Amino acid sequence: MCGIYGIFSPAAPLTPAEKGWAAEAQARLRHRGPDGEQSIELLDGRCLLGHLRLAIIDLAGGAQPIHNEDGSVWVICNGEIYNYVELRKKLVERNHRFSCQSDTEVLVHLYEEKGIGLLDELEGMYAFAILDLSRRQLLVARDRFGEKPLYWSATVNGDGIAFASELKALLPLPGLDRSIDVAAVAQFLAVGYIPAPRTHLQGVRKLQAGEAVLCKQDGKISTICYWRPEFPMPNGHRPASRGQAVQEIRQRFREAVRLRLRSDVPVGAFLSGGVDSTLVAGTVRELEPAAKLTTFCASFDDELLNEAPFARRVAEHLSSEHHEIHFSSAELLAVFDALIDHYDEPFADVSMFPTYAVCHAARQYCKVMLSGDGGDECFGGYRNFFHYSRWEGLRRFPGVHRAAEAALAGWSGRWKGRGLLTYLTKSDWQLLYPEGERESVRRLFTSDFQVPAEEGLQQLRDSARHHSRLSFPLSAMEDTANAYLPEQILVKVDRASMRSALECRTPFLDRNLFTFAAALPVQYHFAAGQGKALLRRCLPDWVPPEIRWRRKQGFTPPLAAWMRSSLRPRLEAALAEIPQGLRGVLNPVPALELNRRHQAGEDCSSELFRYLVLYRTANTVWAC
Repeated sequence: MCGIYGIFSPAAPLTPAEKGWAAEAQARLRHRGPDGEQSIELLDGRCLLGHLRLAIIDLAGGAQPIHNEDGSVWVICNGEIYNYVELRKKLVERNHRFSCQSDTEVLVHLYEEKGIGLLDELEGMYAFAILDLSRRQLLVARDRFGEKPLYWSATVNGDGIAFASELKALLPLPGLDRSIDVAAVAQFLAVGYIPAPRTHLQGVRKLQAGEAVLCKQDGKISTICYWRPEFPMPNGHRPASRGQAVQEIRQRFREAVRLRLRSDVPVGAFLSGGVDSTLVAGTVRELEPAAKLTTFCASFDDELLNEAPFARRVAEHLSSEHHEIHFSSAELLAVFDALIDHYDEPFADVSMFPTYAVCHAARQYCKVMLSGDGGDECFGGYRNFFHYSRWEGLRRFPGVHRAAEAALAGWSGRWKGRGLLTYLTKSDWQLLYPEGERESVRRLFTSDFQVPAEEGLQQLRDSARHHSRLSFPLSAMEDTANAYLPEQILVKVDRASMRSALECRTPFLDRNLFTFAAALPVQYHFAAGQGKALLRRCLPDWVPPEIRWRRKQGFTPPLAAWMRSSLRPRLEAALAEIPQGLRGVLNPVPALELNRRHQAGEDCSSELFRYLVLYRTANTVWAC
């Protein structure tokens, strides 16, 4: 796990200002790689590649950039190639010579053989850049699920690109267009994050999950989509029964965990006491029965939100060294501004705060952690998906069959029509503002900016319409895997963990496991009014029913209460005056109305938190 940055200008050598940017980018990414840093100029000064290292594999010899035998191909990588051992063995058999034991080195040799086709061979989480000196071209790529980020911008003369692991590293780039992307702001207010490829700045874009960018020697930039999560996935295997599906999932998940345990430093596990994290930690113990296992969870004062007692029961059975990290409004206020600033973009998932707290605590004991992220997307775990199983259950009872079919059809139709804007948030534009979505845009944005705001919302609708080719709940499952997972869940985990130089690995985001799960009959995923039925049956026999079959809790602190207490002064101070970067763009009245409704007892905390984050970002990150 590391931080990477670079600039490629094939038409002319880098200017002193561009080289100065590289030094600043390195400083801004140092938290991602405290174990070493290195940069190199190549292609007669037309390219610079920089790397900051968090040493996980080959601690002594894995420094980057890394090159092939004759120095014609160079690579920098943020992440891990989990199947590097198998790839390395095949490459050695084909007479490739390796200079170290790092997983990253397989990339240059695999590129020699397959070019961009190397992406089909990789199992891992990664964002990397490969410079091909002979072809005078640069390839940058992001992993299939979007576990690792990559931001990029065209160079000032427009014939090349600059890139970095985090947006903050691109801000000092000479000539960067920092004007506001109103369409992106509209998307953020709708769903709480900005979907790739947009950012809140016109001059910065981010690679989508499963995407690569190729910049050739003539300055032409092309984008390649090499993978997307689909339901069902092509070539997915369908078992004959639920029982066979459970056995297959157990085998594939066990292999996914085994690969992600490859490390030269201690590995721990997050443990919430839910289905996903229990399966992860239990599989680790099964694979390494005699090894030390360290687990971590967060605890909250609100008993309805606190999962620590469940995690404690699992940890006791696994004999893990278990740590509970208490998180309250006091801890929130201590890191509030700094953590929002750290995310660079407007990002409104309040669970980023306890996530960071747990990551920070875990880093005192481990350098690598396994998490249960991805289980909900792969196996139908979100609460909104449960309605499907409830309506399906009614079909079994005589006399209500037709009524159940009509209700299910109505529910499916609702999701087909509203898709992303409905289920990714507690309330969408139409629920927030009864007069309707277009009227919401008119109210939230001033007249000069309603057109680009509508453009951003139309992109969300188009995405939902694409997924609605499938019936519910497959449409929703595909939607979450393509947008919510890479741009909210995985962004939250990456920034929170890397701020403490901690690597997080996600066994559920294994291509072989996902491909199998996405091809299963949809009814396999639901039972007894619950999602993730297959995963629940994959849990070991020792897991008690109250853990195996309990409802999904979610990793959510008591935001609504905090907005009426500890966060209220901060919120009202923020809403008192629109920041300079948003003046003339946003109408201040709707946010004030939301706060009035919330303080009167209605729960508008999710929407208010978006405004709080947006205003903070406008006052800090945009002003850098």
